[in-house]
Amino acid sequence: MFSPSRSLAARPVYLALFIIPLSLFAACGGSSSAGSGSPGVLATAARSAEDTLSVLLMARDVAVGDARVPIVVLLSDEDRTRLDDRLSNLSFNYRHADEESFSPLPGVVWRPWPVRGGAYTGAPEFSRPGVWEFQVSFDDGGRTRVGSSFLQVEQDSSAPGVGDAAPVTVTRTASTADEVRLISSAFVPDPAFYAISLDEALGNGRPTAVLFSTPAFCVTQTCGPQLEALGELRNLHGDRMDFIHVEIFDNIREMLDTGDSSIGRVAQPVKDWGLITEPWTFFVDANGTVAARFEQFTTLEELSEAAESVLSAS
Repeated sequence: MFSPSRSLAARPVYLALFIIPLSLFAACGGSSSAGSGSPGVLATAARSAEDTLSVLLMARDVAVGDARVPIVVLLSDEDRTRLDDRLSNLSFNYRHADEESFSPLPGVVWRPWPVRGGAYTGAPEFSRPGVWEFQVSFDDGGRTRVGSSFLQVEQDSSAPGVGDAAPVTVTRTASTADEVRLISSAFVPDPAFYAISLDEALGNGRPTAVLFSTPAFCVTQTCGPQLEALGELRNLHGDRMDFIHVEIFDNIREMLDTGDSSIGRVAQPVKDWGLITEPWTFFVDANGTVAARFEQFTTLEELSEAAESVLSAS
């Protein structure tokens, strides 16, 4: 598994920025305890005796406007018990740090994942940049447990937003299984994901779904399942739109052969798209405009809704 703690000082600054959020995500697996945080990172707020929930926000690159924020909720007990699929017992609210009162978080849905249980997704609308607080309450048999977490919202995101022109960049292609193994870390790479370069797909008048991920070195362990979910979607819509997987690292074969993630070189398309976390999935319409974007693991249901929307508009 990709270890973000190894030799950061010796690695490019870009890569250090890229993997820090992933190390914070790993906390939802119980490998580290939640503590106080500062604006600009995904951090759980300091807890008092009354604040007995840990709230982990699985989004890093968030800007003003509509957003999608995956959320993991845990008890602050020794076992860090996850409160999965407990929507009827949970209340989600949010506010800007300058506001006194909270508003209900819109569109909260429980999303089961193939690994790590799953996450709730909320659909907040951020009216302005700054620090936003997310508060979750849990009705625990008559006792109310509360926890908060904070998220820095920027005026503009680093990655392309909905309505932006998709960056036209060349991605690596392959036509045989042996060639694909040189450019993909997928356990069983599918050549169909590498048949066309992204720059060509963006210019052929068809919608495109593009996934940026590194299945073999993914801290969250969701990159492989994400590629599989996109493969299921391609089986449904591959005749009407293009599907592309872009590996995060340029020298993935060298990394796999040595087992050394510290030698990874971030691929140029990842830089061109301004990605600071992974996995990321984008849907681009036939005119080359970003129609939907998803940070972190995204269920087949969510992907299908995005695909149907972009296809109906084409």
